[in-house]
Amino acid sequence: MALLSPNEQAEAGADVRELILASAQTATLLRATTGEQLYGTDDAPCAPVGEPFPLEFIPTPAEDLAQKIDATACVLPEADVRQEDRIQVGAEIYRVQTVKEERLFGAITHKVIRLVKHHVG
Repeated sequence: MALLSPNEQAEAGADVRELILASAQTATLLRATTGEQLYGTDDAPCAPVGEPFPLEFIPTPAEDLAQKIDATACVLPEADVRQEDRIQVGAEIYRVQTVKEERLFGAITHKVIRLVKHHVG
């Protein structure tokens, strides 16, 4: 027996979508342009993929930085964000560490991505 009807699942997804869109924040998705990359290297050239996408961006408070995550973001479930991609929020670029689908009683409502600031140099 499902706890939420298909209509309730759709409503929950729509509510989370509205919250993400209401943040009025966007980011640009950057993806590596070369096919080969040395293991562990973080300097492969990247290029923008598609149009800026909506997200709710949450910088990690300084007291939580011991987890080595600089920020998290909530994105729409259809966002094609992958581990090792980069996103640009304002002038800062972050590497995507993890992408996790969030569910509410079976309905995927959004994805949570964990980010590490990308230092060029």
